[in-house]
Amino acid sequence: MIGKILDGRYEIISKLGEGGFGATYLAIDRKLPDKDQCVVKHFSPKATDINTLSHARRLFETEAKVLNRLGNHDRVPRLLAHFEEDQKFYLVQEFVDGYDLSREINRNKQWTEEKVIALLQDILEPLEFLHQHHVIHRDIKPSNLMRRQEDGKIVLIDFGAVKQISSQGMNIQGQMTATVVVGTPGYIPSEQSQGQPRLCSDIYSVGIIAIEALTNLNPMQLPRDHLTGEIIWRDQAKVSSGLAQIIDKMVKYDFRQRYHSATEVLQALQQLKIAHHPQKLVFRKSFIGLGIAIAATFIAFLFIFIPRNNLENYNNAVYGIAIKYPANWEYTGTPDRITGNVVKFISPKESATDSYLENVNLIIQDLPENRRELEQFTNFYLDEIQQSDPNTKILEQGKTQLTNRPAYQVTYTLEEEGVKIQRLQVWMVKNNKAYIMTYTADVAKYSKYLQTAQAIINSLEIN
Repeated sequence: MIGKILDGRYEIISKLGEGGFGATYLAIDRKLPDKDQCVVKHFSPKATDINTLSHARRLFETEAKVLNRLGNHDRVPRLLAHFEEDQKFYLVQEFVDGYDLSREINRNKQWTEEKVIALLQDILEPLEFLHQHHVIHRDIKPSNLMRRQEDGKIVLIDFGAVKQISSQGMNIQGQMTATVVVGTPGYIPSEQSQGQPRLCSDIYSVGIIAIEALTNLNPMQLPRDHLTGEIIWRDQAKVSSGLAQIIDKMVKYDFRQRYHSATEVLQALQQLKIAHHPQKLVFRKSFIGLGIAIAATFIAFLFIFIPRNNLENYNNAVYGIAIKYPANWEYTGTPDRITGNVVKFISPKESATDSYLENVNLIIQDLPENRRELEQFTNFYLDEIQQSDPNTKILEQGKTQLTNRPAYQVTYTLEEEGVKIQRLQVWMVKNNKAYIMTYTADVAKYSKYLQTAQAIINSLEIN
């Protein structure tokens, strides 16, 4: 196939993959000025008799129409063309520059709860769009989830519905049958393995991926209760009871007991309080007058004296913010609507034994009417700390400035996953949103990176 031109315009340049349903190729569109790259998927029915081809053709047209509708979502590849050539069926879709999640999951490392929650949300958002259109993906697994290079978002690829075309055959009674179950063993529930997939079958698959990330176990290795059929996994993971309950419901053996759609899971995640998250930490009422005022003045002038020749610019037009950060720091910029995280800047690893990387992150929260003033929002935080972890120790807190506006700051220590950490948070309110900059470090390294962290925090610009 390499070098072949399909439909008079799509030149095959390499093979991306092959399976029981056909092959996938990288191609260029010779009729576009820049010869844009695209993905060509080739489907070939198992049988080639007239009746089978006729049925496969109708199914192909139907599924192409579905894919065309779904292409309106930013995280579902657009359908560029579909055609039949030499009794073979082809789909041409938008090329997604990135890598699939099999590079991240099951790499001899268990994921943290916070990271798994972010992953779940990232998968469920485009899946919610599918379910709202009454479309079942049918083959959700790490290799069908692309991490897009430009923004780190998850893109759903390789819909299982179209694979029916390749698995169609004719039985002895002249009826059309699917000779192969669509989906991947380990990731599909029992009803799908029996040829009766539902929207909640996709939810099961996403739950399995979460368990795989939390336990670092291949789905086929997960034990089951021989009486109930439920997966036994909690003893293999460090996870809160809240998240465990959500995942357990996602992977229930009986589909009637699962969440019915991606929307329901997203709602459950939104209600989940993430243990030890900066957003959940709030602070008791007390003010340190003159000392804090002096510290605030020092911080305000500190950024002026930080060398700027090694600073990079981070800009996010969607949120209207800009931040400067050191060139040797990395950043992860995948906004999360559940936690409010917009971007995190991570310090370089000092050695192979450096287990905790100091970081600065920005959280942006939409505020209800009763928290749209700085004092109201701060009181909300102060009220919450009285109910939070009693081991959190406030070192200092008081008024300051951020982006030349009144702000509030606090420094405290706490313990996360066995590491004693120290945290500086500065927040302000603008346009009915709270902007929270947080510096988190191992207590032993807090002072070492403080000056750099303050420079990052004070470089924040809001349009």
